[in-house]
Amino acid sequence: MPRPKGGSTPPSKHLLRPLFRDKKIETLFVTTAGVGTKPTSDWTDEAGNLWLTGIQTPGIGLFSYEHGIGSSDTGFWHSLLDHGQHLLMSIIVLVESQHLQHCPIILIGHSLGGFIVKETLRLAYERTEQQYNSFKKSLAGVILMGTPHSISEEEEKWQKIALLPQVASLGFKAQSLDKDTIRNLAQSSLAFDQGGVVCPILTVCEKRETKLKQFFGSKKIKLVERDFARTGSRDEEIIEVDSNHRNLCKVSHDTRVQTFIATALEDARLRIANNSPLSGVEIDELDEHGYDLMDVSSNPTTSHPPLTSSATAGSSGLGFELIPMMSNVKLESTRLPCYSIPVAQNKDFYGRQDIIDKMDAFFLAPGIPHRKDGDASRSFALCGPGGMGKTQIVTEYVHRCKKAKIFDAIFWIYADKPSKVSDGIAQIAISLDLVAAESNEALDPVITTNLTKEWLSNPARFIDATDEQHQIQPTWLLVLDNVDDVQVVEGFWPIEGPGCILITSRDPLAKESSVLADTGYDVESFSSEESSLMLEMLTKREGNGRAVGDRLGGLPLAIAQMASVIIRNHMSFEEFVDAWDENKEHPEYLGYDKKPGHLDGYGKNLSTAWAIESLRHGKPLLEIIAFFDPDGIQEVILKQYSAITLDEYPTAHSAYLKARKELIQTSLVAKDRTEKSLCVHRMVQDVTRSKMSKENYHKVFTAAVRLLVQAWPFEEFGWRHGVARWRKCEEMFPHVLSLKGYGSRVIEAVDNTDTKIEYCRLMNDAGWYYHETGHFVESQALIGHSQSVAEATKLTLSKVTTHNVQTKNVEKQLATLLAETHHNLGCIGTESNQPEFTLSHFSAFNEMMVAEIDDHMKKTDNRLAISWNELGNAFMMNKMWVEGERCFKECLEVAQQMTSFAPAEFSFPYVNLGLAYWLTERFVAANDILEEGLRYRVAAFGHDDRQSFITGRFLYALGNVAASQGGWNESLAYHERALRQFLSTIGKNHHRTGDIRVKLTEHYIRLGSLKEACVHIDEALRIFSERVIFRPEFARAMFWKSKLLEASGDSDEARKLWGKSVQMYLEITHRVVQGNIEPSAADFDGVIAFWSR
Repeated sequence: MPRPKGGSTPPSKHLLRPLFRDKKIETLFVTTAGVGTKPTSDWTDEAGNLWLTGIQTPGIGLFSYEHGIGSSDTGFWHSLLDHGQHLLMSIIVLVESQHLQHCPIILIGHSLGGFIVKETLRLAYERTEQQYNSFKKSLAGVILMGTPHSISEEEEKWQKIALLPQVASLGFKAQSLDKDTIRNLAQSSLAFDQGGVVCPILTVCEKRETKLKQFFGSKKIKLVERDFARTGSRDEEIIEVDSNHRNLCKVSHDTRVQTFIATALEDARLRIANNSPLSGVEIDELDEHGYDLMDVSSNPTTSHPPLTSSATAGSSGLGFELIPMMSNVKLESTRLPCYSIPVAQNKDFYGRQDIIDKMDAFFLAPGIPHRKDGDASRSFALCGPGGMGKTQIVTEYVHRCKKAKIFDAIFWIYADKPSKVSDGIAQIAISLDLVAAESNEALDPVITTNLTKEWLSNPARFIDATDEQHQIQPTWLLVLDNVDDVQVVEGFWPIEGPGCILITSRDPLAKESSVLADTGYDVESFSSEESSLMLEMLTKREGNGRAVGDRLGGLPLAIAQMASVIIRNHMSFEEFVDAWDENKEHPEYLGYDKKPGHLDGYGKNLSTAWAIESLRHGKPLLEIIAFFDPDGIQEVILKQYSAITLDEYPTAHSAYLKARKELIQTSLVAKDRTEKSLCVHRMVQDVTRSKMSKENYHKVFTAAVRLLVQAWPFEEFGWRHGVARWRKCEEMFPHVLSLKGYGSRVIEAVDNTDTKIEYCRLMNDAGWYYHETGHFVESQALIGHSQSVAEATKLTLSKVTTHNVQTKNVEKQLATLLAETHHNLGCIGTESNQPEFTLSHFSAFNEMMVAEIDDHMKKTDNRLAISWNELGNAFMMNKMWVEGERCFKECLEVAQQMTSFAPAEFSFPYVNLGLAYWLTERFVAANDILEEGLRYRVAAFGHDDRQSFITGRFLYALGNVAASQGGWNESLAYHERALRQFLSTIGKNHHRTGDIRVKLTEHYIRLGSLKEACVHIDEALRIFSERVIFRPEFARAMFWKSKLLEASGDSDEARKLWGKSVQMYLEITHRVVQGNIEPSAADFDGVIAFWSR
């Protein structure tokens, strides 16, 4: 139907004015214009129509909040936020009076109107009464267009705001804001930040300057830039559009805005529908965009009192002076309670009270370290086959504990894979502020594990001394979900401290104290009576559901699934049983082996119950999902539509929404707490894969690989040291491991060579990321797997008799890939002290580069130069100094032939060559080449730059050369600078930082400054402890600690520590003790990598 054009009706004060409404409202848009900007009736598209009415969604109701503030009004700054209350109450009254509880709501604010919208959100999330909860459930999202936000009171920034009311004026006199107004604006932003607002927010920023006309000329200025608009909200998305501030409210052409609105509305509709099982609709009752067309009735709720100053819980009314709620301030200052629970409470949870009582009795009985009673933790395992509802029971329990405030902290770790355990531990450390979220320490699994275990063993509140509970020992509850393999938690187990550990596992032995937990319970299927009661609760149907429960084996997961089927198909229990019995196929369940805890009977039931073949829209999407990690499949992966060639896979956004909705409605998948990922039960995945033919299995696996390849943030080959992509890699890495698990069995049988290459690229690059984060053993397995598949593919290709252009291109891709795998494996060897392994792979890498790169390619391709440097490193690791020196010189010679040669980019061969000269006692030459390389870096990046740790390596090496020449003071100065540079780049926990601290220990022992020496050596020992690959460094540090103790007069302790260091040295060097052996400092240096001596 045609959309109306914008009008210009005089606004009334403080009301919601309808701008457009379909016959039946299904979607609610509420807009708020700025002060002195375009009124919402003029927010038009290119055709002059109201742009929000052009959004493809059913039943639009478009309303404008009329605040009545004009640009000529004086003093409006102090009343602006009062409109947040008026807007909130106006929406609640509108929804209830017009029976619009089923409608998702999107709020949109432009310019200063966004302050009103933010205040509305703050007030709504501050309140817990039913009418506000209903509003929050219906709130789909918020769009803030050019709205300032900052907790800083920086005057220069805020003075731009004084210009906002004048963007449409023909001439104005510049005004300024006083300090009180600036303070109040900043406090409003702070109150929003602390208000606990959790909803999708799209922040739209201007790219272009706005022309402001003054009485004496004009000027152009960008009023609200990206950093000034960012709210920092958890679910915020920020976009910049090609517009000035004045026209930000006319962004109908931007597909990012349209996508945000479509996704937010769909998510909200699902959330609203899930609150009422009987309101489910048939999938066919959707329009082309995946939205409900069904008439959903709602009963009006009771009336409610107006929001008054006495009801704002810590706020001085709704005026301008905003006081943050005390509970928020308290939480931020104490950091406890801390609840990191990634799974939402299931409102349809049923039964299992007996199990919950058993956990309560064990965890909370006298003798447990609940407050003051000891240091030992208690562990309880729920065991049973998949689908028994173990995770659901634990989810219910932790949310009850959170509500009752039984524990001060609750954490959740997905424990089915080592990488997910590592990620979970890191998240605990971040949640507790033990490490900063964006720091290198947060990405180091050893650091986060040590810090987390230390906190768990002796948790401490960071509270004010005035707190009455400052003497109370905090308690914690830790969930380890899906510990099917006990070895997965090795390195983190056992866990001590005043807390409780709750485990779920398919292995019945997990509840045995000799295996894992102190005690536990085997979860069994529901009885006929329990099954019947659960079905009646879920379906809101009366009658006897025992026959249904019996056919589903009393399996809770199957009962929940079939309840959804019964509702969607408007069936009685008897009709469902008849339909079930008519199905004669009952295909055998192929998803499980005969391991302990797997019951054969359930598979048959589930395969029949889920009826995956009957899905009308969601089957191709579910098949893809079956290959990814089940605990969080980012939808950004599934929406890589251009990568998919799979038949019937939804390659348009509307089709994807329809498919996703069917899977959610049938309870086959669910959205996680972030609303940005999907979760699926492992049994659903297994059943789905088991029903695929061999041909389809390969096709779907291929499609899954392509989706993840499209989403994965690949890094180009070169001198790689960046960490910017690590966060994104960390999120997607579990899916790489999942695909590897299936790929190891089927990749050789996949016919498509392009898929094999993409698969190998993914495994190789993911392996490199994992290597960068310190997982050397695991990364070696990934890259080695990539290499073996690539070599097998190359061998198969070599048997092809005809070679065309396409074949040659594939051969070239394989050669490039294999060369990179050799390089990456060589780098792993250097970090994990495997000299022969390193030499083998770097030799292969160098040989391949010499063969591939001709004189012409040398001018643009840096891989040949890199290969000479890496081969030099391999020779140096094997103490072949002359060969190493030759390679470093060759590297620089090749690099200098490049047309874009920049010496600072080739710092590695400079510093490595300097070390080669030093180790062969050519100290002058070493000093010259090191100073030359350092000069290049200073010219490019400045003195002691923070661009990379490589500058620290130059300083470290120059200090060594100075010491060898007897320049001890100069050496100490270089080494002190190296430490400062390392701390500013790679941080206090990096092994290179530990190396330089050992050197400084030597200096201070020599100077007799034993206190300073002690600080450095203790830090070094901390860094190297518990890291197997750093045993040589740890042994050297112990040696120097013994020297320090001896210098301090503690001969007995010095001798003990010296003995331990010698024993470790003998183990590292595989030497047999013959008589008394006393390795020297040089001997300990001899087992260390050449750059760390």
